Amino acid sequence: MTKQALAAGSVRAFRIGLVAALTLLIGSGYTLQYTNTALATELANNAPSQTHTPTQTASVPDPDPTTPAPTDPVLAAIQAHQTATGCHLHLDVAVAVQALGTCKLLLVGDSLGNNLGYGMIGQLTGYKNLKFALRAKASTGLSNSWFYNWETNLKTYLRTEKPNIVVVFLGANDRQNMRVSGQILTYGTAKWVSAYAASVSRMTKMATDAGAYVLWVGLPICKPYNYNKGMELISGIDASTIRHNAGARFIALHELTSDAKGNYTQYQVVNGSRQKTRGDDGIHFTANGQSVIGSYAIGKIASLFRVTLKSNHPRVVTK
Repeated sequence: MTKQALAAGSVRAFRIGLVAALTLLIGSGYTLQYTNTALATELANNAPSQTHTPTQTASVPDPDPTTPAPTDPVLAAIQAHQTATGCHLHLDVAVAVQALGTCKLLLVGDSLGNNLGYGMIGQLTGYKNLKFALRAKASTGLSNSWFYNWETNLKTYLRTEKPNIVVVFLGANDRQNMRVSGQILTYGTAKWVSAYAASVSRMTKMATDAGAYVLWVGLPICKPYNYNKGMELISGIDASTIRHNAGARFIALHELTSDAKGNYTQYQVVNGSRQKTRGDDGIHFTANGQSVIGSYAIGKIASLFRVTLKSNHPRVVTK
């Protein structure tokens, strides 16, 4: 047999094998497709029938837009006391600013609290329906309750004065260890911070439970470096604690009592003239300084508690 004949025979054999292979693949593909289709049909026929049931949330009606939002019970109780006594302090931004009405203000604190009280009283003489009770006591604080227990004494003042608002200015003497349940807590430690915050919260709740709003005043910048760091720590605790108490507001004095660069200053420009506002100890306030923080606190009460209240002769710092 010639080489040409052998080659032709090989080609024919290859073509026959190729056709057979293609036929097998096509048949397998058809069989696989048929099998998949049959399996899907079988599953569909045997699957449990499902009837659509509306979800529970779909059956809940939309809230009535005319229904007022739930009222905080603490704020409701405070507002009831304000209304009963004729005082118009309130925190509802939906209600217009009102005239002060007949109100009682209780100020508690340490020697800085006395500074603030003296600065406020002289600027509120035009408000005959405002009773101002200054009950600050020098050398006191929340850390040295063995000397003067503010939680106990505040309870007495709330009962006797029945204030509409309590202004608190404490902390100048609190850079020290605390005794809690017979245990000494080192100043600045986590346990000390927790115990101090708890005392601030109890003081605040005591006042709001009695129907009074609370204005907690932060500490000023002070000259002694280490002492000032302690005042910053305490003010930070006050601010973060008050934030979680309904009916209470915190105001800071740090910026008001510092210079344009944020540093301590003994002299400030007040109503256009340079005046000495801090004492030589770098902590307390002069008479001019008392009037400055007094004007500031009065303005904050007016804006935060939405009443027409202003100083008879405001003392304003310009930097």
